[in-house]
Amino acid sequence: MTDSITIGADGQANQTLDLLRAEQRTGELGTEAGILPGLGFHADPELNLSGSWTTEPGRLLDIQADVPGIGGWAGLHLSLPIASTRGRGIIGFAARLQAPEIFVARACLRSGREGGFVDCFFEKHLLFTPDETSHVDVLQIAHRDTIPEEAPWRDLILFLPTESFRLSLIDWRVFAV
Repeated sequence: MTDSITIGADGQANQTLDLLRAEQRTGELGTEAGILPGLGFHADPELNLSGSWTTEPGRLLDIQADVPGIGGWAGLHLSLPIASTRGRGIIGFAARLQAPEIFVARACLRSGREGGFVDCFFEKHLLFTPDETSHVDVLQIAHRDTIPEEAPWRDLILFLPTESFRLSLIDWRVFAV
């Protein structure tokens, strides 16, 4: 049995990730791939991306993507239901990463607004290597004018390569304090 009592928006996002840790799952990747409610993969249709994802004990998410096309973006989106940043100082995440080939990725906080969205990128790049690496990064809300105080929705996005790749997201945790 999985305990579903989580406090706050970061607790809700971490609960989604906990569900991946609790069960073995598999699925197909494409332009849009829902992994769980609140967690999905989205890619530029021009990439013509295909592939698969799996979860298993000890590894949060393994992704294998074949990318024959040329396009601008591919990303793993985690819903972060923080309607208001009032009273919060930072939003951040910690991750453990691994991939057979070295590559870097970017992370951003995307906030919905009327007619679209605004992105606020984290300062550090995530480094995927054959050896497991750890990554921690935060956004100081008061120092970022691209984080609106109120937003109808927010996603934490890991922007991934736009060419074929394999990766393991061994662990991923978010926090908002």
